[in-house]
Amino acid sequence: MSLTEQLEIHRRVSSRFMPPEKLAIMDGFTEELARSGVVASCLKVGDTAPDFVLSNTAGKSVSLKEILKQGPVILSFYRGGW
Repeated sequence: MSLTEQLEIHRRVSSRFMPPEKLAIMDGFTEELARSGVVASCLKVGDTAPDFVLSNTAGKSVSLKEILKQGPVILSFYRGGW
């Protein structure tokens, strides 16, 4: 299932529980994001990620290039707790 399909399902389910004014805000920002063209510049499945350096859980700087030398890498993006 594509991300677009997953987001549409999430929207339909959320709309049953979300006040209409909040749903309108969410829809407005979704449309704004789509119009921005940012999706065209996003990595797609199978694309090679550019090298980058981030801090690991111990606070040490690590690069994607160096970690890839040890084997495959899974990137996980965590927005934080609500």
